[in-house]
Amino acid sequence: MINLFSPVPNFFIKKVQIKDHHIEIRGELLRHLRDSLRIQRGERIFCVDEDAGRYTVVVTHVGKDLLTGDVTEEVKRGEGPAVYIHITQAVPKGHRLDFIIEKATELGVSAITPVITERSVVRIEKDRVGERLKRWRRIALESAQQSGRWDVPEIAPPVTLHEFLSSFRKADLNLLLWEGEKRVTLKGVLKGAHEIKSVIVLIGPEGGFSENEVGKAVEKGFVSVSLGELILRTETAPIAALSILQYEFRAKIILTEDP
Repeated sequence: MINLFSPVPNFFIKKVQIKDHHIEIRGELLRHLRDSLRIQRGERIFCVDEDAGRYTVVVTHVGKDLLTGDVTEEVKRGEGPAVYIHITQAVPKGHRLDFIIEKATELGVSAITPVITERSVVRIEKDRVGERLKRWRRIALESAQQSGRWDVPEIAPPVTLHEFLSSFRKADLNLLLWEGEKRVTLKGVLKGAHEIKSVIVLIGPEGGFSENEVGKAVEKGFVSVSLGELILRTETAPIAALSILQYEFRAKIILTEDP
């Protein structure tokens, strides 16, 4: 089974860029390879297309408007992640969501939906949603490339928690992290979980979810859980949750080796 990750950076391209084992790269990726990474003729890079095909490329030309290369090897990804993990994260203050997206991508998250809750300090103006979304998706792309992922997690447009709860598709396991939960732990829920292929995790803002929000989420099928006695910051909670879930469901995948 081929992993979601590789041991070296991957650069995301479109399949149409490859013809007759020859690749052409322009635009932002060209500038990144040429100006930031200082890629030179003769060097080897790895590219991944939208169909999870991974190409070993030997660079043949680096110019002002074009980078070209010869494809020397092509590998298809087998299975994807063991478990599809969707983080629904209340938008925090400042640039903390940038950090969350970067680290969650490194930890194998499949999707992130930013939400506005009752206690959210941040309110995103409608005319700035596109700008914010573009930034978040760029961060996910760059983090996915750097960590050697074969795919980029989906970053959904921000919605209110009410909108999310009204339209989301249930996963095999639907979790709400809440510091007010005193009886049910994430460890306990995972101990009894079997044949889980998808997980949604709701994470609140700096002030946490209100009891009203917790009640509505539970009505929709979410299980309120605690990560332990300590109260984690909103940017720490998704990292802790993802690490636990990846360990529990063995989502760390190993590159296939030919027998």
